[in-house]
Amino acid sequence: MNLNIEEIPTPSIVIDLDILEENIRKMAQYCRSVKCNLRPHAKAHKNPFVARKQIEAGAVGLCCQTLEEVEALVLGGVNSEILFTNMVSTKTAIERLLTLCKNGDVMITLDSLENGENLARAARHRGLVLDFILEVNVGQNRTGSEPGEEAASLAFELSRTEGLRFRGLMGYEGHLQTSIPEFDKRKKEVHSALSKLQKSIEEARKLGLDPEIVTAGGSGTYNITAEVPGVTEIQPGSYIVMDARYNLIDTLGRDFKNSLFLISSVVSTRGDDRVIIDMGWKACSLEYQIIGYDGMPKAVGYDPGEITYSPGGDEHGILKIAQGVEASRRPKLGDRIKFIPSHCDTTVNLYSKFYGVRKKGEVEIVCPIARR
Repeated sequence: MNLNIEEIPTPSIVIDLDILEENIRKMAQYCRSVKCNLRPHAKAHKNPFVARKQIEAGAVGLCCQTLEEVEALVLGGVNSEILFTNMVSTKTAIERLLTLCKNGDVMITLDSLENGENLARAARHRGLVLDFILEVNVGQNRTGSEPGEEAASLAFELSRTEGLRFRGLMGYEGHLQTSIPEFDKRKKEVHSALSKLQKSIEEARKLGLDPEIVTAGGSGTYNITAEVPGVTEIQPGSYIVMDARYNLIDTLGRDFKNSLFLISSVVSTRGDDRVIIDMGWKACSLEYQIIGYDGMPKAVGYDPGEITYSPGGDEHGILKIAQGVEASRRPKLGDRIKFIPSHCDTTVNLYSKFYGVRKKGEVEIVCPIARR
């Protein structure tokens, strides 16, 4: 391609492919070592290029959170089993989902009889049988049937509905992925949350159901959830690229390295303590500030506090330069600065492509972020 990282337009996303591939390898190796299947989430990368690398490393399939992500993988030639971990309820969305199920190996998640009957009716009309996973609320209090007898009874009723086929249960402990940095404290809470999923498995078996798949977990809980009895697979996503928040999570922040970076350029220098870059609201997500986390990107190559970022509008970022930073290290007009974003998923969603680089900064691929 004859393009170097110094020639990439800014602001842009760059992914170090060597680190990406090592992260993919390490997670797959860990899952094999504990005899737990890996079904990584595609929402961190949203493209079949990376999905195929994960499958080649041993993943049994992928998870997707939006119909756009499912489309990206199915239409991109990914033929492994995809679990759609969200709900659809409108006629248009249901028809769109069924088209994807017809053209790819797609499982759905359900948490209500009404939604299941609507999907089953539409599936029968098309001559389809939909594989479904019953979602159980294990504490995130978002979607999901209440655990235990209620979840088991719902799974049983849905399994008797023509057009649906029961495959298993899902319990996503999303509220624990980044909220407790300390490993031992987080492990205790994960076991408490997933005991609700285990109870649901027991109740389902009393009704004659045999969950083939019990899926849970994310990057922040990967090496806890994968070893919980009854769990057959985990769904981490962000581990392949990482971000500033996940860097703080023990042991994840030590186990996997940052492969995703933002590249920006200095467009204005305003005195010794302030420079302006071309990375504003439209180029870097900061939503962690809303829930009390540090949502600001971190400048690479500087100690914490030497350079602090704040948004300066849609297309501008303001860098505060601390006193004591040597003049030779202060960003100058035209300088390019790398950042680690606070949240990889939502930052990736802001871009239409990423630049995949290898050693020495050589660009190997310009990869579309499909259906963002």
